[in-house]
Amino acid sequence: MGLGPMMSSLMRSKTGPLLVALQIAVTLAIVINSLYIVVQRVERINRDPGLDVDNVIIAYVRGFGENFDVVDSITNDIILIKSIPGVVAATVSDHVPLSGSGSGTGLRTVPDETIEPVSTGYYRWGEEGLDALGIELSRGRNFFPEEVNYILPASDPPTPPSVLVTQNLADDLFGEEDALGKTVYWGNMEPSTIVGIIGHLHGSWVTWDKLAHVVIQPGKPANTTNKYIIRVEPGMRDGLMPIIEQKLGESNRQRVVKSVRSLEEMAARSYRRDRGMAIILSIVISLLIGLTALVIVGLSSFHVTQRTKQIGIRRALGARRGDIINEFLLENWLITTVGAVLGIILTAFVAYWLEVSFELTRLDWRYLPAGIVILWVLSTLAAIEPARRAASVSPAVATRSG
Repeated sequence: MGLGPMMSSLMRSKTGPLLVALQIAVTLAIVINSLYIVVQRVERINRDPGLDVDNVIIAYVRGFGENFDVVDSITNDIILIKSIPGVVAATVSDHVPLSGSGSGTGLRTVPDETIEPVSTGYYRWGEEGLDALGIELSRGRNFFPEEVNYILPASDPPTPPSVLVTQNLADDLFGEEDALGKTVYWGNMEPSTIVGIIGHLHGSWVTWDKLAHVVIQPGKPANTTNKYIIRVEPGMRDGLMPIIEQKLGESNRQRVVKSVRSLEEMAARSYRRDRGMAIILSIVISLLIGLTALVIVGLSSFHVTQRTKQIGIRRALGARRGDIINEFLLENWLITTVGAVLGIILTAFVAYWLEVSFELTRLDWRYLPAGIVILWVLSTLAAIEPARRAASVSPAVATRSG
């Protein structure tokens, strides 16, 4: 059968093919945009945070009582933790990377309030902070012990003379200039000197576009509630967590151990929305693809039933089984192509709406041709079995009255 008669046959019962084409268009638009969002979420979850997530433990402790000496408690706790076999390093910190809880500030390269500061997250920890998180300096030095002092809640800590910054923050502050040894200014216009550059490190808020902007001040926060960052030997994390919790609980009756958790668990909680969205959209994609395949099978099967006698006549006139299969596959291809053309338009509309309404990144249009090819393959596979049933129609059907 030529293309003209085939189109004429389709137009005589155009409602079914049109509905299938619309189904294919909707599927293409939703699947392409959903798949792009899923890939983005997976890439976000799998980003390198620049620290040893798998082997870091976070302990939260809280002191109580009028005679509670927070400095003495922290000092003894750190000594105790580091004495446990398998512990590599430990420090007290005000915040924890990837935890979803942190502090932010703005830095300038000149003491001028009229200049817009560069936003960044910041931490305060001691000279063992880098080792406790498994962070590597790319250039410069770590804090000297004499630069690290306890920071009491009631005190007004002076502006630190030295800070560490990430390379991303350094690039935004100084461009192509080397930031090492340069001066940055805080909101109070007090200066600090950059003594070390961290190649890569993520901050606390995983959805923030400035996640890789981090500045670190020297200091040991001495609050009523404190966070201990503890790194252990690979493979020992899960076994050491109950030991650390037990020893901390037994060593000081004037404070309680609120929790001992892995940094991996805390990071997973921060990424739970991304992970949940990826799972939900993956299910939607699978259901839509399955539904579309069933619709194609249903339409092809309907055409076979509707045109059984016509197929028998063609077989009686000499049409081979392969000719019948090719005819149905070509019809299916035409319907899929019409749906794909409509889907391209709908995909562009949905992508623009998502970009404008939800501030998502612009769709990577390389997904579109790949999606169309996959759709063609899927529709062909879905139509093969009905086409084979059509090809099995006997020429004797043509002699039946009907």
